[in-house]
Amino acid sequence: KRPDSAFYTVILEIWYVFTYMIHAINRKALSRYRQLVKDLQAQRQFLESSLLGREPLVEGCLVVVRKVCGNAGCRCAKSKKERHGPFLYLSILRKGKTKTIHLPKEWEQTVKTGVEAARRYRKARQQCRVLGKRLDNLWRQIERQRKHLPYEPKQKSR
Repeated sequence: KRPDSAFYTVILEIWYVFTYMIHAINRKALSRYRQLVKDLQAQRQFLESSLLGREPLVEGCLVVVRKVCGNAGCRCAKSKKERHGPFLYLSILRKGKTKTIHLPKEWEQTVKTGVEAARRYRKARQQCRVLGKRLDNLWRQIERQRKHLPYEPKQKSR
């Protein structure tokens, strides 16, 4: 028997329409992914430029302490509100132990800006890592879209 050519023509046309629709969807998704990649790369470039700054970074945290002097007749022995201070200390971790360093008045502003710069630096590095992961995920999605698979392959269950 000879197959009905009209039937196969209709099937072939349906297949072409289906393939065109998939490619159109892929093109839209690829365009969206490319724009996201450009945006994330711009954000990452801005963060990386901020990481290359010249501000000195100071490790540690600032701690404000009010002290008791030990004199029995002093005001600080009677009330917590009347303690001496406030004194500024830099708290750092060395070899698993916390050390505090008293900061003279003339060093306070310099150390404060250094500690804040270090905090901004760590935050920018964390944001760069997050952007890197997002970019890697987008590259994988772009690769998947460019393979022109009309279906998502099943993952093997373990």
